[in-house]
Amino acid sequence: MKIFLTLALLTLSISSFAKPQICSFDYSKDGSKVGWTAFKTPKKLGVSAKFSDFAIKTTNSKSINDLLSTASFVINTQAIDSGDKGRDIKIAQFFFKKMLKGVKITGKVLKTTDNMVDVEITMNGATKVVPMTSSFDEAGSKLTLKGSIDVLEFGMKDNLSAITKACYEKHEGVTWPNVDLEFVASIQKSCK
Repeated sequence: MKIFLTLALLTLSISSFAKPQICSFDYSKDGSKVGWTAFKTPKKLGVSAKFSDFAIKTTNSKSINDLLSTASFVINTQAIDSGDKGRDIKIAQFFFKKMLKGVKITGKVLKTTDNMVDVEITMNGATKVVPMTSSFDEAGSKLTLKGSIDVLEFGMKDNLSAITKACYEKHEGVTWPNVDLEFVASIQKSCK
């Protein structure tokens, strides 16, 4: 019994001198996605898609908020996957290809708080700050940002008219300017 008590005390004293773990967080493209939902018809039916060609840059950081604060991205709007190739071609050709100053969307995080992020998005030659909610699923190692834009605020009235005309029958003559955005980033956590 005395030996057991001595071993228990020795274990406790050794563990009290152990250094606390220092963890870092980094972004991984594997499993990450940039998605959006646009709306059509007078009933405002959602059509979801994702961009299959994008780059997100971050700096390895000690917290999720620090990681977010270094994030920037570039999206190729010609790489669309909605699950319907015909639809993808029309969106690329009639909506995104008509953008001023190229077919890329760029952005960067300006400010982070516990559950909110301000993201500066540049599209069609216009730059706007978009507030987005932020949540981190530690068990699934996923960081999710969600927000909404109005494409008219990016000077895309002609683009909206062009896609409405190209898809007039399926959209029943109505394409809404509101688009919901979702960024899902795979996060690698390592602790020493």
